[in-house]
Amino acid sequence: MKITKILTYTVLTLLAAIFIVPFIWLIVESFSPVSDLGFVIPSHFTLAPFYKVLTNHEFINSIYEGLIQSFGGTLISVMFSIGPAYIFSRKKFKLRLYLLLSILFLTGFPVFSLLIPEYIFYIKISLYNTLIGDILFLGVLNVPIDIWILKNSFDQIPQSIERAAFMDGASSIKSLFYVFLPLALPIVSVLIILNFVVNWGNFYVPFILLSSNHLLPIAVEIYSFFGTFNVRYNELAAFSIIYTIPAIILYMFSQKYMIKALSGGIKG
Repeated sequence: MKITKILTYTVLTLLAAIFIVPFIWLIVESFSPVSDLGFVIPSHFTLAPFYKVLTNHEFINSIYEGLIQSFGGTLISVMFSIGPAYIFSRKKFKLRLYLLLSILFLTGFPVFSLLIPEYIFYIKISLYNTLIGDILFLGVLNVPIDIWILKNSFDQIPQSIERAAFMDGASSIKSLFYVFLPLALPIVSVLIILNFVVNWGNFYVPFILLSSNHLLPIAVEIYSFFGTFNVRYNELAAFSIIYTIPAIILYMFSQKYMIKALSGGIKG
């Protein structure tokens, strides 16, 4: 028993080290005056990499574009998922099961395989290299999984609460906005975080659907640190740390809702 416990803790420690060491390198390298590929402790630390990144107009613009595209895609995903999730949860209609199974299939479908046909389609309808086109595609990507998650959350709300709302004169729309959404707020908050993180880190969609440098988000702009003959590792590390800040801030503000969602999802 003791040997088993020692082996378990040893394996867990090794796994933790595998994940922690790259973060330690990232922090150390971001304050390094020179660009080092390996894990090297610099002779002194400096803020120069952060200064170079934060004074670069293209990089700052990419953060701004990334925020707009990520929040825009998130807003579309969540907004267009609420109605279908409520209908699938509370309404009985023909082909309901087949539609649900289709949505479940789409959650695992490799949507990125559609990027090339979407690229051609966007050119034909003049949405290629436009901010709205990129946001629309990012929003559509997460709709199936959002519908499925919200539908399962709405299923947990007791029928008695909905009937009480109907007896007070509420319509289905009022019931959705004044009963279901407030009760499912923890789940909605988690969806917002997940959608934002997915969109924030999405490289392929903006890389294929956008061509103008001033529209490229941070996920694509970070690729510019890899030059033809060298890589600016210290600036790349500094930019990577800045890259993680929005997701961390969003998590901090939504932490209590995430805890509620993971511990039960529905209150009341």
